[in-house]
Order: sequence, then C-alpha cells, then structure tokens
Amino acid sequence: MSAPNKKYKFFVGICDIDLHIENCHSLKDRRNILLSLKEKIKNRMNVAICEFGDSNLWQRSQLAIVTCSNTKNIVESTLREVLEFIGKFPSVIVLNSESRII
Repeated sequence: MSAPNKKYKFFVGICDIDLHIENCHSLKDRRNILLSLKEKIKNRMNVAICEFGDSNLWQRSQLAIVTCSNTKNIVESTLREVLEFIGKFPSVIVLNSESRII
C-alpha cells in the first residue's frame, strides 16, 4: 500500500488540430470522414479525442487530442504519432496544430 502523502508525477499532453476536409459536400460527408478518422486513431493509440468549435462548416473541423503518461517522452511521441497519422489520412489536411504538455 502506498503512503498517503506520496505524490506521483504524470504528464498530460493536449493537441488542438485545425483540419480542412477535402471532397466534402455535406455535413453527412464530413461526419463520416471524421468518424472514420477518430475511430482509427482511438484503435491505434491510447488517446482521447473530441471535436470542438463550429461543427456546421462542411470542410473544416477542430479536434482536441489528449493523452497522459508518467513519462514526458511518451506523451510527446504519442502526440507526434497522432499528427503523423492524421497527415497521411485521405481527404484530411492539417492546417494548424498546437501541442502543450502540463
């Protein structure tokens, strides 16, 4: 059993990503592309992912990716891996991304 006052250190990585979605002609197209992207990311990597911002624009989206670990290097590499995966995903272009670790 651990000591009650012992503090454990962990790191939380957050990445905000602005996306352009190509070949998207309706909100239904957008929803299908993003659902596929989010499911594939969650199946491959230990992250939480959510969409935020204006969801009524057909060809734009903002995603937030969050991960945590007791090692800063693992958090950094996980966020980097997610960005690389999104960059290779068909019909999706990363316009901007901002990562931070707390």
